[in-house]
Amino acid sequence: MHKYTNTSQLAFSAKELYKIVIDVESYPIFLPWCISAKVINKKSTNSFDASLKVGYKAIDEEYTSRVIGTEYKEIKSSAINGPFNYLDSIWTFKSLDNDYCEVKFNIEYEFKSFFLDKIMGGLFKKATIKMLDAFEKRANELNNRI
Repeated sequence: MHKYTNTSQLAFSAKELYKIVIDVESYPIFLPWCISAKVINKKSTNSFDASLKVGYKAIDEEYTSRVIGTEYKEIKSSAINGPFNYLDSIWTFKSLDNDYCEVKFNIEYEFKSFFLDKIMGGLFKKATIKMLDAFEKRANELNNRI
């Protein structure tokens, strides 16, 4: 089992950051390990399943996650099929004032296969560690376009 938690204060509102994280279909634009992402079985803007393909070089894997968001406060995601015994992540957003937000990212995962864990585990760990940075960079890019 792999676990990772990161908390950071960012110069964006909870609403801005929430909108970036819930926009799963944009992940391939700014997450280097994300090859494709598609929303499926959409119940609402904040509740849907997402099919994602992640990988590096010749190795890639697809999985589906169930995503449930509480607008501007929290986003939970759990893999419902794919190469994981489990993959659970939680993003929490806490407004500090109009311009700052405390963001906490927590992820726990375990691959079904020992072999896959050895091959993909290192990539997934590196991607996880860089996750919050990638979302902050995306927020900066989007903010500069306004």
